[in-house]
Amino acid sequence: MGAPPIAGKTGSPIGPEERAEYARVVEEALRSGALGEALRGAPPAAAERLRGWAHEAVEDLWAHAAAEYRAWCRARTVGDSPEAVSDAAPRAAAGPGGDLVAALAVLVPLTAGAAALIFLVLGYLLMFVGVQQAAGASLVVTGWAGAGVAAVTASLGLGRLAVTARRRSGSARRPAAEEAARAAWRAALLERAVLPYLHHRLLDAAAPDAPAGSEGAGPPGAGPRFSPPGFDSPGFGGPDAAR
Repeated sequence: MGAPPIAGKTGSPIGPEERAEYARVVEEALRSGALGEALRGAPPAAAERLRGWAHEAVEDLWAHAAAEYRAWCRARTVGDSPEAVSDAAPRAAAGPGGDLVAALAVLVPLTAGAAALIFLVLGYLLMFVGVQQAAGASLVVTGWAGAGVAAVTASLGLGRLAVTARRRSGSARRPAAEEAARAAWRAALLERAVLPYLHHRLLDAAAPDAPAGSEGAGPPGAGPRFSPPGFDSPGFGGPDAAR
């Protein structure tokens, strides 16, 4: 069943999918750049302490990428809209019924066009040689009628193909937009929140007597020893200041 969604301090739900994405961002931060190099020379427990503290601080860190998270939510909402659901119709029509319609859309214009050509040639030939004028005129009329049927069915088939192509191209753009919004949120969360926070707590985590418990705790008698902009500066006021 997974963990139930919780409401962060920004009022945004943090559900199982968001928790999993946040965990991946934390792991990426722990392996990246200067922080990853520092952890390779730190005690083995330092990375686990930072990981635990980052997960306990999720609600505070979440607020620093709230705008990008809302954009990701909007992109997902568009993907779940009734219009997006209707885009599945061309794929659902790929069954036996859809194959029959597609085959008829190709065969009917071809058959009608070929029959029209034959009737017109025979009709005009009979009229030209002066044999069975009435039969020739009937064949000409039938031929032009077949040509009209071929033209109409060909137009309908082309229109159906155009609509199907448009729907499929639209449904392909929606996942691309959703993925771009998710990537922007992850980048903002990593660069503006998780990485600065982990750098801020790095020396605390590397201390031999550092606790592995509450996020707000640090080594006895130790205060903050890293001051990245946005966490220790006078302008940092927690998640409410990020709104």
